[in-house]
Amino acid sequence: MTTPASADRSRLVRWIARYRKITRPNADGLPPLRVLLAFPALLLIVGVILVALGINGSSSGEMREYVEPGADPALILGEPQFTRSDEWNVQTVWAIAQAEQGFPLENQTFPGGMDTTVPQDLPRADWSVAFRPHLLGFLFLDVDHAIAFKWWVPGLALAAAAYAFLVSVMPRRPGVAAMLATGFFFSPLIQWWYLATTLWPAAWALATMAALIWALRSRSSMSRWIWAAVIAYLTVVMAMGIYVPFIVPSVLVVLFFAVGASIGRLRAGMRFRELGARLVPIITGGVVASAITVFWLATKASTVEAFLGTAYPGARSTPTGGSDALSFASAVGSSFTQALNAQRPGLLGANSSEASTFFYIGIYLLPVIVWIVAREVRARRRLPWELIGLTAVVFLLLAYLFVPGWDAIAKLFLLDLTLAARVRLGLGLASLAMLAYVIRYLDRHRAKAGLWLSLVPAGLFLLSQIAIALVAYRAIPAMLEPVQLWWLWALLSAFVIFAMSRRMIRTGAVAFLIVTVAGSGLTNPVYFGVYDLRETEPSKVIQEIDDTAAGTWVGVGSRVPTAMLLESGVEAFNGFQGAPSESMWSLIDPTSQFEYQWNRLAGVNWIPGTGDPVVSNPVGDQIEVTFDACADFAQEHVQFVLSDADGLDTNCLREIDSFEMPGDSTLSIFEVTPG
Repeated sequence: MTTPASADRSRLVRWIARYRKITRPNADGLPPLRVLLAFPALLLIVGVILVALGINGSSSGEMREYVEPGADPALILGEPQFTRSDEWNVQTVWAIAQAEQGFPLENQTFPGGMDTTVPQDLPRADWSVAFRPHLLGFLFLDVDHAIAFKWWVPGLALAAAAYAFLVSVMPRRPGVAAMLATGFFFSPLIQWWYLATTLWPAAWALATMAALIWALRSRSSMSRWIWAAVIAYLTVVMAMGIYVPFIVPSVLVVLFFAVGASIGRLRAGMRFRELGARLVPIITGGVVASAITVFWLATKASTVEAFLGTAYPGARSTPTGGSDALSFASAVGSSFTQALNAQRPGLLGANSSEASTFFYIGIYLLPVIVWIVAREVRARRRLPWELIGLTAVVFLLLAYLFVPGWDAIAKLFLLDLTLAARVRLGLGLASLAMLAYVIRYLDRHRAKAGLWLSLVPAGLFLLSQIAIALVAYRAIPAMLEPVQLWWLWALLSAFVIFAMSRRMIRTGAVAFLIVTVAGSGLTNPVYFGVYDLRETEPSKVIQEIDDTAAGTWVGVGSRVPTAMLLESGVEAFNGFQGAPSESMWSLIDPTSQFEYQWNRLAGVNWIPGTGDPVVSNPVGDQIEVTFDACADFAQEHVQFVLSDADGLDTNCLREIDSFEMPGDSTLSIFEVTPG
């Protein structure tokens, strides 16, 4: 007689057998197509739903508090992040400006125009947008849904690429691969730097490493060419983002992985000729991608030249060894991620984005990796060259951060073109790949690290978190207020390291997912649509005035006048510029007295002043210019002024309209009158 308990066990056994059959690798040791595409298909469904609902993570609602009082009806969960100003105060504002102007290749806000492709990456209607997939939504969706499309496409592509790589390494563990890919997506650095310029290099790196695995293992030439086509496309996508500080560490991780994987196949008996033949599709894709990129750059030669000729960032070169003990604490302080949400990085960095990091499980498993290599040496088996290559690039990146005096060699690897906080992306990618190969090795050999070997890295990580907490408690106790449970995340993270070492893989993956989602899940708000300033009363009046008597505007005061003018679509001397418009600055500074101050990638804002414009830089990426309506510049080149500034001299100004704003401020529209 069959009991309910035995029937349940029998059913469970059948389900396990069916799962193992479905996930059984093919003859090449690679996942079957249904396994490879399962999680990306789920992500696609989720993405379609989110875009259809217009839900995104934009912090554009941060602008609302300066314009309208009361609760934001579009805010579903979380809070807009002031620190994400590159997103809500630059990219989103410019995207709406582009929509208002009809997506031109040259935005006409600045007098003389501005190229929308370099380095702003704005939505536009030209052939290059085919390689900016996150911008395609603007061509057929309204702004609310286009912003959602822009938000989710690169992020979900990153998660899909992470899964594709992980499941290619661990074909029998698609569930673990999905959890690790999701956890990687929710890593602090990914969420705090959530822009296409960050996400596409990471997605490219993971997809390229997956393509290399398939190229070196798959018997199907068709699969190799399909992967090559994907990588060729993503290479152009990454290159057109042109943000070199994130591209360099991503490329270095792939380069070292490719060398390690190739040596591994050669040591396994593959002939050099066959190796070359297998890499032909990827090399061909790289050549095609390079040709497209070079052609595109050639069409943008004048803009690129002007951008590289700026005072900031210009031809920036960063020396080796610029990091210190606080930088190290910031890099390993993943248990304190929730403190960043309160914009209190404290010891961890200058601001929330710069302080963000990864939970580097793979790097913390370095003692286990050394044990794996020693074990293979003793057994006279093939060394795990993929792990060796990844470990080598980790040491290279760490040396760039902490070891001074080898700048000439660092320049050969283009490391001088990146920055310390951006190098963490490369460390995060290498760490994820190292973890995958550790799991693969432990599974293949049914092995686990010894108890002490597992406890040591977990214990060292835990001690590092305790040390950070003690220093913060004594020096900056306010840093710990938003992260009262840091000890819980530290313990759980240490358990992840221990569990992975002891081959408790599923349990470790679940714990990793909990740590990352709890720490960074609400870094960005859950928001419906976008806060569109065109729907406000001041913007409607601005557009009416411009329709009646088009003229050039200046916004004086806070960020609100600048954003209002941009989104209203009028010509203005305000905005965040890429390569400076010479024709605009020749009007403001005809003698080029302040060229060093305005020749930079920076936001252009105006404050009250006296006499001709004086240009200064409060910080490296901000340009502040004084405005006097009676000065020659205003009399000759400005017709209207939008201001919320106290102390603006209203001589030579006639008020047209004014609006009461939150915080007892007033936003006024003026016409410039003769002095």
